Amino acid sequence: MEQVLRKKDEMSLYSCENEPNARILIYALQNLGYKNDVALCDIIDNSIDAGATKIWLDIEKDKITITDNGKGMDLEVLEESLKLGSDIIREDNTCLGKFGMGLSTASISIGDRTTVLTKNKVTNEIFKSSVDINIIKLKNKFVKFLGQADEKDKKLFNEKLNDEKSGTVVILEQCTGIKNKNIGQFSNKMKSTIGRIYRKFMNKIAFYVNDVKVEVDDPLLLDDEKTEIYSDENYEVKWKDKNGNERKSIVNAKLVLLPMMPKEESKQKKMNIPNQGFSVLRNSREIAFGYMPWIAKHNSYNRFRGEISFQSDMDEAMGVDFTKNGIDMIDSVNDILQQYLKPQIKAIGNKSRKESIKTANDNIDHGIAERGISGKSNILIVPNDNEEKYNEENEENQKYEENNDSKNAKNKPNVKFLTISAGRTGNIFDARLEGKTTIIEWNIDHPFYEKFVLSNKDNTELVTAVDYLIYSIATSQLTVFANNDNKIETIDQLISVMSNNMRALLG
Repeated sequence: MEQVLRKKDEMSLYSCENEPNARILIYALQNLGYKNDVALCDIIDNSIDAGATKIWLDIEKDKITITDNGKGMDLEVLEESLKLGSDIIREDNTCLGKFGMGLSTASISIGDRTTVLTKNKVTNEIFKSSVDINIIKLKNKFVKFLGQADEKDKKLFNEKLNDEKSGTVVILEQCTGIKNKNIGQFSNKMKSTIGRIYRKFMNKIAFYVNDVKVEVDDPLLLDDEKTEIYSDENYEVKWKDKNGNERKSIVNAKLVLLPMMPKEESKQKKMNIPNQGFSVLRNSREIAFGYMPWIAKHNSYNRFRGEISFQSDMDEAMGVDFTKNGIDMIDSVNDILQQYLKPQIKAIGNKSRKESIKTANDNIDHGIAERGISGKSNILIVPNDNEEKYNEENEENQKYEENNDSKNAKNKPNVKFLTISAGRTGNIFDARLEGKTTIIEWNIDHPFYEKFVLSNKDNTELVTAVDYLIYSIATSQLTVFANNDNKIETIDQLISVMSNNMRALLG
């Protein structure tokens, strides 16, 4: 009780009004750094919160109109809608709006004049509110028009909504804040943005941009049967709020591996560095894309996509501001998610890389090197084919070969190139003798193979030259093995050191 009385005494000292300078504040809001697509989506959020089933975005030169068939507003709610920090009750875990700043700040960042026409089923009246920032600057005071719509406004409202019994029309004029003046390009960008950001709503809401229906744009490609859902789990997170209270909630994380695609198709699907990572969803609405907080982006993650989903009661913990464009998680939440998700991301990246290497490797022809080496076998120094020492299993094959005619023996290849997956820490290659044939197994996981063979698979001359290089090293190794047991360990160490150093230099 004593504390309450002390607080009341303290409050009585704060009696001097401290209204902001309207002219300066408006200028600051115009230069807040709102991206055009983010601002327009903030206005669209209000339409979704109003229960709209159809939302139209019309983009013209210096004019943008957002129309919805939602429940509309009465005069009291409309009076609040164009305030900075409107006092409108929101359902925390369903509504997309935040802080009551969306319509006012978003519209200021785009147009000098904002007009709202609205009608609800109860009053059946069309009301109007209008804000002109040039008038605010001249008067240096926050002022607006609020009242009933005139005949011209009513006609416009009815043209936009036809026979709809309720709805809202937001008109942004003198759009000096629009960055892209090309209407076609800007419209296409908005279709793509809306299709991705509101993809979870499109089973119930139809969106249109300049009368063209927006299609779902799912970065996770979940409709593709070849998309692999790596994991889809709920994770409990805990944190302390600003008042020091213990809080906990659930974050859902879905991680997928996109299908392997030809180069042109993957380019069309934007499977590249800017688009890899997580799409972050708040109340099912995307607020961040290409989010990769714990691992540096790299081409090996181009096929990785994920979704991090949470409810708006976690806004403080996830670091959501009023623009709803990105997150900045507090440490305790970040640490929990990193513990679970970072290893999975790495595993997806490794799997994608191995699949890519295998696919690329299937198209590499080592036959040119095999034929070149076999054709010059009479002038090459080759290892001693001591089967008893190296390949006792081939004894019967050896006897058969000795009894065969010389013509067939000459046609037998002297070398065979194969591939194995021995891990990045494995040697560049492994070599052995099978009868008189030298078997060389490239390690497709080693950076040397990736940089010099896979990356140059279309350059047959270079690939063949590298095959020759490895063959020469391998036959030197096998020759020493055959003739000097004491040097085997030394040669093994030489190959290991070479592989380690090449991995360090190329990795």
